[in-house]
Amino acid sequence: MRWREDGAVDLSSPTGTFIRGVIEGETLLLFDWDVEGEFPGIKDAIPSRKDWMPPLGSNDYQTVDEIYKIANIRDIGDNSAVALVCTTGQVSTDEAAFPPYFDSQDVPDARDRFVAVERLTFHREGESPPESRPGPKLFPGYDVFGDWWVSEYTDSWAPPSGPDEWGREPMPDPSICGDMGDLTSPGPSFPGWSGAGV
Repeated sequence: MRWREDGAVDLSSPTGTFIRGVIEGETLLLFDWDVEGEFPGIKDAIPSRKDWMPPLGSNDYQTVDEIYKIANIRDIGDNSAVALVCTTGQVSTDEAAFPPYFDSQDVPDARDRFVAVERLTFHREGESPPESRPGPKLFPGYDVFGDWWVSEYTDSWAPPSGPDEWGREPMPDPSICGDMGDLTSPGPSFPGWSGAGV
């Protein structure tokens, strides 16, 4: 998972650290049975999630090659905020395709390049998350959430035609994402984690 540095917040700040932890932990849940081990405190940070087991069939997933960008953060009062996070890329089922698996010989198609928007409503209460230090680790292994928590995590939207039978709303306009970078030259996970408490 690679994060763009030209987003709405410094990735190493408490806010950037919290958002990274939530998004990366949720993504890891696709194929990992020990999210709490890699991201201690995530269950308290996302109290609305009741099921922490990978979805049925997810053991086929091996790795993720995606680019993320924090496009917007809007304060809504009471130490709360709404973040819009953009993402593009895909999950790989090829065990040998650990990032990068997109390159000049395996160019992402239109589906891979599709830019989606995820929305988090989070609350800055109690102890702040630590400022993160970049490093070679894929997971922090320590609490990067503090006492902050998420009350809404939306990554499933209605089709462009409008609300659907489940009452989902349309996805926010992905034009807010701007440049999402080049999937064909992904490089390593960025900025990564130091793997030691700060």
